[in-house]
Amino acid sequence: MKTATILALFFVGLFLIQGVFLPYWPVWLKAQGLSAGEIGILLSLPNWVRVFADPLIAQRADHTGNRKTPMLWLAGIYVLTILAFPVSSNFWWLAGLSVVIGFTFSPLLPLGTTITVHECKTRDLDYGRVRLWGSLAFIFASYGAGWVLDGTSTTWIVWMLFMAGIVNFAITTRMPDPQTDRSLRSGSSLTYLLRKPVFLIYLGCIGFAQGAHGTYYSFASVHWETVGYSHEMIGTFWSIGVMAEIALFAFAGKFVRGRHPGALFALGAVAGIVRWVVLGSSDDIWLIMLAQPLHALTFGITHLAAVSFIARAIPQQLATSAQSLMATLSMGVFLGSSIWASGPLYQHFGSHAYYAMAGLSAIALAFSFWLMRSWQGEDKMFCD
Repeated sequence: MKTATILALFFVGLFLIQGVFLPYWPVWLKAQGLSAGEIGILLSLPNWVRVFADPLIAQRADHTGNRKTPMLWLAGIYVLTILAFPVSSNFWWLAGLSVVIGFTFSPLLPLGTTITVHECKTRDLDYGRVRLWGSLAFIFASYGAGWVLDGTSTTWIVWMLFMAGIVNFAITTRMPDPQTDRSLRSGSSLTYLLRKPVFLIYLGCIGFAQGAHGTYYSFASVHWETVGYSHEMIGTFWSIGVMAEIALFAFAGKFVRGRHPGALFALGAVAGIVRWVVLGSSDDIWLIMLAQPLHALTFGITHLAAVSFIARAIPQQLATSAQSLMATLSMGVFLGSSIWASGPLYQHFGSHAYYAMAGLSAIALAFSFWLMRSWQGEDKMFCD
């Protein structure tokens, strides 16, 4: 129970930050006088940086078997970096700090997830029920931040991120520190994985599925604010999606274990097509509230499918490298590119930019069918 509690608190710390950052960081950047194109660039920079940061840190962790020590350094530097943002609203100053944020915050999730999956397998814990506490923290942070901002100013966004960062660092100091076996391979574990066609197909599934969230993560709050919704209502919209995600994590354990990851990816992709078409077509409050619970499938079931594949197909000695490649390409290359493209798309087409996200979900659907044909669960190709 103690281990499960600490692991759950790890996700709480991370998603307190995300619950403020995702809905309201674009709002803070807009308040600094930046254009939609500049906001898109700044939001995409951390995702691009993780393309280099995550694999390098993860490969080092796999070779040493130690994940906790780098987590402590990264969490500490993140806290100091957040304090530097209010110093100047100059684009290049903000861009430099965004690069540091990408290097320090992004690797925390694959490192911590590797520890969590290891402990869940060792102690027979339900990963979904551990992970859901992060989603609860996201709801608390997004709704609470909206409530605070309606009574204050956007200046508080930075201070809420700073306080959440302190909480995250304190929790990281209490994380388990399993010293797993060092990698059995003398060469690059990253190169080894990237040479496996099935792993590349898997990356296509998760990459296009996560990339389809680009317009939502970067301009949903900005758009809803523009059409007249309050910050508290915007927080409610975000919370509805994450509440559905929590319900999924709480009860989907047996469902996920009995399904092929490709089938789960397909379910999330179909939901993505529906969700993005609805959000691109209407700003009606009731349609938004009906579309938002689909987040449980567009993100939640997709995340569980990604973790399930790694747990079932990848040996522990390569797990952090696999987690980092998954996070790097899906949340870095794919989502970063999508967020960057969403800037000019939103600037020219408004909410119709979501239609491009529906197209990415359709590509993810095609990759999910390919994965179901290519991997049947019994292949030992990752263990040779």
